[in-house]
Amino acid sequence: MNCPACSRRTPSARASCLYCGAALPVTRIEVAPPQRAIDSIEHAFNTILQPPRRQPDEQTEAALAAALNIEATEARALVGAGQWLPVARSQSPQEAELIAALVRTCGLGAIVVGDEELQLETEIVRARRIVRGQGELEVHHSGGVMTAPLSDVKLMVVGALRNTRVDYTEGISGVRSAGGTVFDSAEFRGEETLLDVYSTSLNHSFRMKADAFDYSGLVWPLSFRAELNFQTAISALHGAAPRAVVDDSFARIRGLLARAWPERTRTEARGVKRTGLAYRPVARSSVISDNRDQFERYSRLMFLSSVSSNQ
Repeated sequence: MNCPACSRRTPSARASCLYCGAALPVTRIEVAPPQRAIDSIEHAFNTILQPPRRQPDEQTEAALAAALNIEATEARALVGAGQWLPVARSQSPQEAELIAALVRTCGLGAIVVGDEELQLETEIVRARRIVRGQGELEVHHSGGVMTAPLSDVKLMVVGALRNTRVDYTEGISGVRSAGGTVFDSAEFRGEETLLDVYSTSLNHSFRMKADAFDYSGLVWPLSFRAELNFQTAISALHGAAPRAVVDDSFARIRGLLARAWPERTRTEARGVKRTGLAYRPVARSSVISDNRDQFERYSRLMFLSSVSSNQ
């Protein structure tokens, strides 16, 4: 359509002009626009698919696949997950609302959640040790001791942070025609398990990291394996707060989250060195990727959903 402000042709599904940024008078779209790459530090708006209230049929899955322009298998996985899941991340609230309205025409629930509502800038304390008291938890952290009433513990989200780094050495353009030639590469992988424990507010919530935690206040006898102590600690916390919901689905659905909240990748230059018999210069670089931002968003979305369901 033509923008009413600058008269240039622009895709109507954007909800704002591609050239001048003016809002477009669009009230309905037939197909969601392709997901654009939006930096994690940018303020954006997320269209969230809500868990279906009834068992979805093939017609619903087909309608969602057509609306979002995705494969039928991905649409089936989205509705079959039974979770709050992001299906799009938009730069404007108008675009996010248009996509949410489109999802609703498929017979599914959808809402728009802004990045501000996720409160990603508010960090929860990192627990070093937890001791169960009379009706409360004493959470020891680097800044002191925080008390969390057991009756206020509502949600526990289990996560797994993956880190991948690929170091490579390549030739420099213009040096004996070696530009672009990769001489050496090495890949390093790491995974860290953690648990976000949410109270009624973020001020009384905390995070446990499996490899950096003193389990002596929750687990006895202690195991030599951190992963066993971690699972026992989760059971102990859930036993102390049985009404809390334990969400351990992140590892299963993180592929679905990647549509709107992908893993972040960056390239770091590590300088130039000379190597080989010819002592020729080569450039060293690293490609680093991790899913920390993805888990942070999912964890806060689960906290937001638990707060809204209790209201």
